[in-house]
Amino acid sequence: MRKYLFSIIIALIILSIINHQSIQKAVELSEEGKGITQVKKNFLAVNWSLGCEREREI
Repeated sequence: MRKYLFSIIIALIILSIINHQSIQKAVELSEEGKGITQVKKNFLAVNWSLGCEREREI
């Protein structure tokens, strides 16, 4: 039983790391396009959303 619990915990940690990297890359791409980024995520970043608006030039 401990083996399975340990495997699940490791999988959640890896998933969280991968998701954080994905979020960071999406934010970087948005900022390259001169956008304003809004990120909403839960504790482990398993559920997240990203919004990006372009700045208006006058």
